[in-house]
Amino acid sequence: MTTHRDDAGPLTGPDDDLGGDPVCWLDRVCPDCGSFLTDRTAGTCPRCGAARDR
Repeated sequence: MTTHRDDAGPLTGPDDDLGGDPVCWLDRVCPDCGSFLTDRTAGTCPRCGAARDR
């Protein structure tokens, strides 16, 4: 049986904490491969070798 969109309940309530990472960490994520970059002084991503924006 298929549930129609109008029959489905809300995914989250108003008090649910969705969590997630803070936006301020976006400069630590490689835009090419999505790896989290821990070395802020590195000029390239250690995973894929893409140049970092500083």
